[in-house]
Amino acid sequence: MPTMPFFPRFYSVLPKSNRFDYSLIKNNRRKARKNNLSEEVRMKSKPVHAIRDIYPWKNKQQFVDHLAENVIYNKDGLIAINKPYGVPLLKNGLVKGTNESLFSIEEALTPLASLLNVEKLLPAKMVERFASGVSLFASQEKVVDKIRQSYITNKAKKIHTFKYLAVTIGEPKPSSSRGTVGMGFFEHQDVEGKLLAIMKDYSNRKVADGLVREFRVNYKTLSRGEEPCSLVEIDVSSAKNHFLRVYLAHLFSPVLGDHIFGNRVQEIMGKRLAISPLQADNLSIFQKIPTEILTRLKVTESGIVPNCLHLSQMTLTKFAGQDSNLVLRADPPPCFQYICRAFGLDLPTDESVVLSYV
Repeated sequence: MPTMPFFPRFYSVLPKSNRFDYSLIKNNRRKARKNNLSEEVRMKSKPVHAIRDIYPWKNKQQFVDHLAENVIYNKDGLIAINKPYGVPLLKNGLVKGTNESLFSIEEALTPLASLLNVEKLLPAKMVERFASGVSLFASQEKVVDKIRQSYITNKAKKIHTFKYLAVTIGEPKPSSSRGTVGMGFFEHQDVEGKLLAIMKDYSNRKVADGLVREFRVNYKTLSRGEEPCSLVEIDVSSAKNHFLRVYLAHLFSPVLGDHIFGNRVQEIMGKRLAISPLQADNLSIFQKIPTEILTRLKVTESGIVPNCLHLSQMTLTKFAGQDSNLVLRADPPPCFQYICRAFGLDLPTDESVVLSYV
């Protein structure tokens, strides 16, 4: 078999690969992996916008765990939870969308009861869907009855059951007040149905006939931040039928993010003026939030701003005994705190549960 001739010149023209070249490639790959890892860590550690991530849970178990982490009281069959914003009680109240909760309280009751080592959870008093704060559950029917009895006692003794915090556009006029307020219906021939409105003059007969409902209210401005927002504290006997939203709009300071009644005050020629509910409630799908507010919140759409209403305290008279009231308190959610920081509004700091003696 003939041997292959050897041509030194042929080998001399082959590309040379030395150890330096391989080391360089290896080092470059190592740097690339390190850079990619750093980018992943940076993305994971990047702070999430509090308004754009109102619902941090991605599955049902995370949602149940979130509720369990926000239990503020669990004793003698009464469970109080700091309900997150935007979560409905019933499953049929869910709305599909990019900025909507994936789950309802109803869906979490059974697994949450198991997690809290109670037989069942009965919703006793829930804060409205588009608000956050103290919500009550009971593990027994008799506890639900006991809660109702506390409400009856509060009404008889004229004790305000609820204390809310609200971020408003502008400051209420006057900045503080105490008294009884009537809310009824604004009717117009061009409108189908009735629009809620604060009644300045009404008779006892209208109250008796259910045409006007009275609310005991005590409010004050807690903090005046950088224009144009304020932090308001409201003690109220009841918050049914969106009373607080309607009332604060009536005071020239609508709740920030109130996409139902928030357009009843508009800035016209540099002045904030009240406009007719007939015009305001059909002005826009969302509240027309001033550009300077959106810029400070680092958002571009009014519709993404949550209704800044938080039930921070609930008082159950004689619930803990004949001589003591149970006062439950809940901190505002991250989105509410973020908005307060954005405008330099100082939130009050309180203990979560207090027994007050009478």
